[in-house]
Amino acid sequence: MGFNIDSSPWKEFLQNQDTAFGYKVIQKDVSSLIVSDPLLQRGDEKRGEVYNCRINSRGNCSPLRMNEPPEAVNMSLGLSMSKDPESTNIMVCGPTIPKACISTTTYNGMCFMTDVDTPIPNKLRDCPPPPQTDIAFLLDGSGSVSDRDFSTMKEFVIKLIEGLTNRDIRFAVAQYSDDCTIHIRFTSTLNSYNIMRIQQKNGRTNTAGGINMLVNELFAWEARPSANRVLIVITDGVSTTYGLEQAAENAKRNNIIRYAIGVGGAFNNPRAEKELNVIASDPDSDYKFKVDNFDVLDKIHKKMETNIIAIEGYSMTVAKLDYTYIVLGAPRHKHKGAVVFSSLQKKSSFQLDPPEPQIGAYFGAEVCAVDLDFDSYTDLLLVSAPLHTEDGQEGKVFVFSLSNRVQLKMTLNGLVGQKGRFGSSVASPADLNGDKIRDVVVGAPLEDNGQGSIYIFNGRAEDITPTYSQRISGSSLRVGLRFFGLSLSESALDQSGDRLTDIAVGSKGSVILLRSRPIVSSVTKVTYSPSKITTSLTDCTKPLETTLRLCFTMSGLTANINYTVKLDAKRQNFRAYFTPKNRLLTDKMTVQLQEVCNYHKFYIEVSEKFNILLDLALAYGFINYIKYIFTQLDFEIDCGTDNICIDNLRVDFNFSGDSDIKVGIMQDMNVIVFVENRGENSYNSRVELTHPFGLSFRRVTSKQGRVECVSVDSDQKVTLGVTTCYISKPILWANSLAVFEITYSINKESNFDRMVNFTATANSGNEKHAPDSQLSKSKTIGVKYAIYVALIRHENSRIHINFIAGKNNLEKPVKQIFKVENDLRDVNLTILIRVPIKLGGKNIWANENLQIPDCSVDRDEPPTTLDFVEALKKQPSVNCSVAVCRLFRCSADLKRLDVKFYSISANVNSGWIEQTGLRSAFFELVSTATLEYDKNEYIYYSSDSLHKAPIRKVNELLCIFASMQALLYISVCEIPAGIGVVWVVLCWWAANSP
Repeated sequence: MGFNIDSSPWKEFLQNQDTAFGYKVIQKDVSSLIVSDPLLQRGDEKRGEVYNCRINSRGNCSPLRMNEPPEAVNMSLGLSMSKDPESTNIMVCGPTIPKACISTTTYNGMCFMTDVDTPIPNKLRDCPPPPQTDIAFLLDGSGSVSDRDFSTMKEFVIKLIEGLTNRDIRFAVAQYSDDCTIHIRFTSTLNSYNIMRIQQKNGRTNTAGGINMLVNELFAWEARPSANRVLIVITDGVSTTYGLEQAAENAKRNNIIRYAIGVGGAFNNPRAEKELNVIASDPDSDYKFKVDNFDVLDKIHKKMETNIIAIEGYSMTVAKLDYTYIVLGAPRHKHKGAVVFSSLQKKSSFQLDPPEPQIGAYFGAEVCAVDLDFDSYTDLLLVSAPLHTEDGQEGKVFVFSLSNRVQLKMTLNGLVGQKGRFGSSVASPADLNGDKIRDVVVGAPLEDNGQGSIYIFNGRAEDITPTYSQRISGSSLRVGLRFFGLSLSESALDQSGDRLTDIAVGSKGSVILLRSRPIVSSVTKVTYSPSKITTSLTDCTKPLETTLRLCFTMSGLTANINYTVKLDAKRQNFRAYFTPKNRLLTDKMTVQLQEVCNYHKFYIEVSEKFNILLDLALAYGFINYIKYIFTQLDFEIDCGTDNICIDNLRVDFNFSGDSDIKVGIMQDMNVIVFVENRGENSYNSRVELTHPFGLSFRRVTSKQGRVECVSVDSDQKVTLGVTTCYISKPILWANSLAVFEITYSINKESNFDRMVNFTATANSGNEKHAPDSQLSKSKTIGVKYAIYVALIRHENSRIHINFIAGKNNLEKPVKQIFKVENDLRDVNLTILIRVPIKLGGKNIWANENLQIPDCSVDRDEPPTTLDFVEALKKQPSVNCSVAVCRLFRCSADLKRLDVKFYSISANVNSGWIEQTGLRSAFFELVSTATLEYDKNEYIYYSSDSLHKAPIRKVNELLCIFASMQALLYISVCEIPAGIGVVWVVLCWWAANSP
């Protein structure tokens, strides 16, 4: 049974309840306990007391005198204690001796061996050198930053520097746009004048280039080797180049802490804020600020205080493997905790991170090495996280196996609904239940509103039973007990003299000794008559009568056992019952060394063919203990006269009409599976469907027959995902068909192969399958990725030009700019730009060799309409339908969120206008852009179902005036964007005026 610790205190040692007496406790030998009170103030400069408590006394404890040197001021003596397992020697430590240093106050420690006068170490360590910090400010000086915001940046830098004085800090200031300029190299003496006179560069926003230059040139060559490195990037967050993620990773590799400070509308623009998140160190919330938020000062201060980062050594144990390792807990490492293994023999160390990382969980608060089989080698390491929260519980203990490598085996948890700091203390003191395997005790001192409790977990051959065998609450021991389970003795001895192990538990102001009790064991047998449920009944209106036989045997003593039986326990709508509408039965019996049995009849409705589950909950009357046993009553297998069932399974599936997986467009995909049995009854039939990484099982929907599915998704392409579906369990009848639909969610960030494979495999519990069974089917489906590349008319494109009719030697500048933005994913594509270059036989552009930067000329395309004069009268648009167009191909390898610009910038001449025969008119000169990409790999994301790439126009308005007099009717130097319609009206009026 394992319920073997007496919940009544055998002996209690009390002190003032308002003290920390009981913070640590050690069973020194069979006659004494060592108990600490590290918070007891003894005068102005002495803190902490250690007591020797004699077992044969009436709960009296006397102080142990330690030879504390004068410099051991307020050391909190007894904050940690440990016992040599080979002797009765005990080490007592006090780690809070303050020492004033230049930049901070350090805390030192001293330890004392009982009965030894000399402390360890014999003097305090010297002050560490003050921390050094090199900070570089990188200012965004691009054209997208306003003059006002650039001035705000410089003022912000000055205020930051003023707030970081009186420390060993050097500063540097740089500015970036198209390139990066270092205005002030690392120096400890900066003045505001040098910063305020920095002039804004304007130009593009090459954030990645600026970061890389400071990392590769400034920090690499000028930063001090021992200094903390800090980069503060102040930007509006809108880059016009790519490579930002690689630049941030470059800074991370060089151990540079990165802060992202947003100016202007950086926090109102989702894309800009994403860039700030890329720049900032993790977590983003700690390293991303607005330019007017000076909380960044406190953050930088904390980063420079290197002595208080992890509290490494907060807890410690020794693990003996092939080498001896010192295991240190660091519960504040990166705010989540860690454990460090260090071997002096191998001169090496490695770190164990929390398997379930959680901010503030305090992973590593307690570490405990467990030798299960008493062979002097460590089998398990227990690591507690007492502030880990999950499902209403507080605290968790992680159990790691150390046999071959450090591997998580399981977790231990306390009572559901209790926020009790489970794992505040952890010990493996002894074999508590007599099975020659060491057991584990875990303390939860804040359970039951601070009364506390402890949990007993029994060891097994290779690990620990994950369900606790016993919970002892402080409220059951004594009224007013507080924080029971605050501490546990790391070893257990027989101090009561009954030849059974006792355990010592500390609480606030007291220590309690609990005795073990003798171990008993019980044996339970469950049988049925008939032993199988027949499937050959012809009358399904009458229930099948079955007899349940329950037998118990108890060793060691006689006990009254109460038990409860629940039929069909895993179903809400049950089909088995003891009496109509009642599937529960409660009874009791007296059990001793001989087997004792009870018989109970129950009835099964046989209209449905399912397994019947019987759950037995046994409550032993002499203590509050319940053990659960689950049994299953199977159906009879009907295989005819030869008693061999040969099924004939045929499996097939399709992709529900989809020809491709459209990543980024489809949220789900459906696989319809068909399973047919053309042979004899098939028992426990199932289908396994493998699926690729990137798909996650969502649900199964039955179209015909019953189906239950479980699924394990793929692990980073190492293994395929497998969905296992049980068909009409337990029996898929002869000549029956099951049809069901499996739905998978598609991860829009996944990268699949061009074609992915699905394989469905059918199987059953039958010994034989028919030779013509079709037990496996494989099919492939293509994969396409959604892309969304926006083609935009840039706001700097010109709106209009004008000419005087009859003047054939005029030239006017034209600028048409296409802006290309890539939103969804990395893509390699071509932008196709068509520009009208010739109308009739005349060139439109002054330079007949028109070029677009970063593009190549593919060909000149003839117009589709030959009578351009008539066409222009109907539609005054000079486009590729009436003019010869030059096709430019612009290859682009676009990363996500990349932006590119393509500019058509040249002079348009007036020589081609006369052939139109029009002396007063207006035309649109229209260039177009569209996208060319691999349609076998990509699909364009659009709101309609066509998924076609857009065609974007950039037009220039050409106004032809009959004379200079007509032109003078209007006087417009620059027409602002957005009033093109007004300009057309004015142009038409002037052209048609007398």
